[in-house]
Formats: sequence, C-alpha cells, structure tokens
Amino acid sequence: MEDLISGVCPVLSVPFTDSGEVDYESFESLVKWIISIDAKSVLFFGVASENIKLSDPERYKLLEILLATRKGSDLKVIASVADHSSELAVKRAKDYEAMGADLINILPPSFFNPSAEQIRFHLAQILGAVKIPVVIQHLPQAGGMADVADLLTLADEFPNLKIVKCETSPPAESIKRVAQITNGKVQTLIGWGGIFWDSGDAAGAKGIQPGCGVSDLYKWTETALVSGDRAEFVRRLNTFIPWVASWIDNLEFLIAVEKHILFRRGIIKSDYCRHPTMAITEKAKGEIEECLALIAKVEAGNG
Repeated sequence: MEDLISGVCPVLSVPFTDSGEVDYESFESLVKWIISIDAKSVLFFGVASENIKLSDPERYKLLEILLATRKGSDLKVIASVADHSSELAVKRAKDYEAMGADLINILPPSFFNPSAEQIRFHLAQILGAVKIPVVIQHLPQAGGMADVADLLTLADEFPNLKIVKCETSPPAESIKRVAQITNGKVQTLIGWGGIFWDSGDAAGAKGIQPGCGVSDLYKWTETALVSGDRAEFVRRLNTFIPWVASWIDNLEFLIAVEKHILFRRGIIKSDYCRHPTMAITEKAKGEIEECLALIAKVEAGNG
C-alpha cells in the first residue's frame, strides 16, 4: 500500500505581528520556506499553530493562503479539525474538504472528559461526512480514549480512516498495535516533536509531525534514514532532539521557542505568541544559540 503521508510533516506555526494580529505575509513566507526544503506534507491548525487562539475568519483565511501558496508544488495539506462540538466539527471538515485540503486530521474532544462512546460518535460523524482520507490523533494524555484499539473499531466501517497519529509517550507499542489490529491498512505517524522517531520508526511508523522551527534539521536527519544509514540517522537525530525533548515539557514553551527560532532565521517577522504564553528561559536561550549554530553548519555541509 502506498504511504499517504511519510517522512517529515511539519506542523505550521502562525506568525503574529508585535501587536498580536495575524501576519499573513509572514505566514506565506513560512509556507514558501517549507516548500523550499522539500517537505512533502504539512499539518495545519495543530497545537503548535496556536489553533486554540485563532478566530474562525483567521483560520479560513490562513488555510486559503496555504492552499494557494502550495499550488505548483507536491505539498499535501492536512487540515485539522479540533472542535469539541460534533456539529461544528462536521461543518468544518466539509468546509476544509471543499476548499481543497488533501486530508482531514481529527483531534478528538477531551473537554469535560467525554466517554469513549461519545468520542466514537464524534469521530464517526466526521468520518462519514467527508470522502478524503482522515487522520485521527491518539493523544491519551489529553483525556479520552486511553487504548488505541478503541479508535480502530472505526476502521472497518469507514475506509477513509487511513492514519492514526500516535502521541503516547513512548508510542512504539501503539504503533505496533495499529498495524496488527488493522493488518497494515491503517498507517501511523509519530507526534510529540518526533522525540521518539528512532523507536517509532523501528516499530513501523511512516513519519513524524514535529513543529516547524527546525524542519530542515528533521529533513537532514530523514535523508540518512531514507539512505539506509541507521547509525547516521541516530547521530543526526541526537544532535538536536534533546533540545526539543526539553522544550516540549510544556507546549506553550515549545511554541515560544519554535517561533523565536523562525524569527531569528528571518522566516517570520516577529516571535510574538498570543497570550497566555511563556517566557524563554536562559537555559533555552543557550540551547537556541547552539541550535542556530548547528543549522548554519548543516547548511554549509559540515553537519
């Protein structure tokens, strides 16, 4: 079976001006940069996109820009639906499909601790409303279905359930169970910054969905993996993934660091994060300098 999504699939950030307005021009620049480093897919409106801090008009305009900017490239767009209400989620998924998204990602509802039956109803409503392939996030630490097998009961009824994004920590067992239960019909991706890329890939995952600040470092690492040089893959991954593992202890902190890196690299014009946000610590500032130095080495061919 052909992999729908594989390799490095960055989660796009949303740039803001220093006054907190969406910077659509910087967002277009970010998308162009992602295409220039040969990313084959992106997830948009993830946690790293500050999705929860966007208005609906902002979301729709940003997606329009993303879809227009990717024309002429082979970039696939996964549009994420995170509404807690099933009725709103269905409407949004149908809108995103009509706009031209290639896949829909569903973040299952977790507010007020819905039951597994309520979550299954929510997922089924969306799966039945669209024809394009669907990704479901398995994020048990956010509440909801603890066992990935509970999600997979939907796979026989809805053939457009194609991918599960495994975000357990670590995800290897979930990845193996998805393959076993569905006989390989449902693929898996690794979330959580790709910090478990090595073990997750060994377990059978097809790719990762990290933040986008150092997408080119992930692509550099992927090159070694694709070439079959496992030792070099692990070496490259270990040059920067400890920083990511440290930053991702708090998602607001990770967002702030990723945006600061994009700003320092001149890809976006401001590192402003909508509030509530977190200040970057002195320790992280030192790690960012090391990270920028590594990026410069890799760009110069000395990584």
